[in-house]
Amino acid sequence: MATPSLAREWLADRPYVAVCTAIALVLISVLTLTRSPEDKNGLPRLPSAIPYVTNTYHFMTNMRRFLRRSRDHLARTSKDIISWNLTPWTKVYLITSPRHVQAIFRPTPAISSDKFFHLICENMWDAPLADRAKFLADKSGRGKAPLPGYEDTPSDQRYFARLHAITHDNLTVTAKTNALSEVFYRLFEEELEDKFPIGEPIVGGVKSLLDGEMANAATATLSGKGMLKRWPNLIDMLWDLDEIAGSLVWGLPRWMNRASSEKRDRFRDACGQYIKEVLEQGYDLEGEKADWEPVMGSSFQREIVRWMRDTGFSWETGGGAIMITMIFGVRKEVMTAHVTDPRTGARSIDPQKLVSLPLLQSIYVESLRLHVSMNVTRELMAPFDLGSYQLEKGALIQACTEISHLDEEVWGDKDHPASEFWAARHIRYVEETDEKGDVKRVPQFSMAGKQNDWFPFGGGISMCPGRHFAKQEILLTIAILVARFDIEFVEWVNKDGTPSDRAAENDINYAGAASVPPDREMTVRWTRRW
Repeated sequence: MATPSLAREWLADRPYVAVCTAIALVLISVLTLTRSPEDKNGLPRLPSAIPYVTNTYHFMTNMRRFLRRSRDHLARTSKDIISWNLTPWTKVYLITSPRHVQAIFRPTPAISSDKFFHLICENMWDAPLADRAKFLADKSGRGKAPLPGYEDTPSDQRYFARLHAITHDNLTVTAKTNALSEVFYRLFEEELEDKFPIGEPIVGGVKSLLDGEMANAATATLSGKGMLKRWPNLIDMLWDLDEIAGSLVWGLPRWMNRASSEKRDRFRDACGQYIKEVLEQGYDLEGEKADWEPVMGSSFQREIVRWMRDTGFSWETGGGAIMITMIFGVRKEVMTAHVTDPRTGARSIDPQKLVSLPLLQSIYVESLRLHVSMNVTRELMAPFDLGSYQLEKGALIQACTEISHLDEEVWGDKDHPASEFWAARHIRYVEETDEKGDVKRVPQFSMAGKQNDWFPFGGGISMCPGRHFAKQEILLTIAILVARFDIEFVEWVNKDGTPSDRAAENDINYAGAASVPPDREMTVRWTRRW
């Protein structure tokens, strides 16, 4: 270790270093001492030990710590909006309360959701500049009609509108989502039947099954079995990407994030290469096809690939990048959604009945409330009044699920705080009269007064279009596992396979990166019943 005298000698030989260091220290001191705890609109600032550095560093590298500090400062100031700077020239307003959150979801030319898409396109996809330029030049909006002032935009250059229309038509229409759910149900059962013989107990991890067999079925549902056959390790590449996705989005330089960039490139290039090879081998994108077929998978993927090919997007964006975005008491109730073919005896699940079961809906909402961590981001295209504050043009607005979803005033119960999972949190009991005239108390799913505080899929016109299929996929998975297996808990284990001294919690490395997996594994004894 260098002694103080050696350090002074080293600096004496390099006076420019000493001068620069002194100037930096003085500037930091001045900025820290003179920086007001409020911005010019009277909004509280999120404190930063080093102005323009500390908050940004935490935001980029330790989102859980950043969100915890933000939540504490909101509580300390008794405000529902605070400000901070992502860069010296980029202000961010962090908002909470349902009235503010819903305000940024309403359609208005003053607020745009394009900024986050551009960040995804540039940093998550690493799309070529020519592809990004197409979206950057499109100011006409996502709706069928162009935004005012952009009515003359040629229809083939309304990239946001066409992308929105394809995703809406293929992922939100009931007939389409039901068809995909039936494919997923069949493929997931095939995966389970291959691995679990009837009546034979097998010890394994719950997360391992979901990361493996379920992920295989979900990927094949969207993209076809051919993708998995071409790249047998595709699911491993997918989870490698999932682990570092949050560190990519906000643009840490490649030299600071090389390993993450390489994982992104491997997955993107594998998907793009598959699409390219399939088309070079004569696959007909124009022909009439079913909602799903094994080579290209869903109609959604086929239409996306065809549109991007016809509009001149590269394979990196048209194949690989879009794939990155795409893939990215219960038994008694579940059994009521099972139906049996009277001729063959084959069992299946009615998706529509399944998604209406009260307890399952409550578990679904509660799981997403606690295990989604997402910063919904908007850009202010003009000054905007939010409550009694006027927000500045060019700033970003963020609504964080990890703050709103843990609000005790909204979600808390005297016996069940908002921070804990409670399966029946969204169940109410009502009296109903049956056919015999008997009055019974029956469970009913209800989110009365809370819908505006729950936004795991974002909101507004850019709300996740795959949310309907995702819900069916999640509930189908639960239904299949609970109905077809006897499940006996064995133990909690750490990621390295050693016994854990506690149950799983949210993995803090995924804070801000959408769905948050557990930080350890639950091993159970699976015994398939039928």
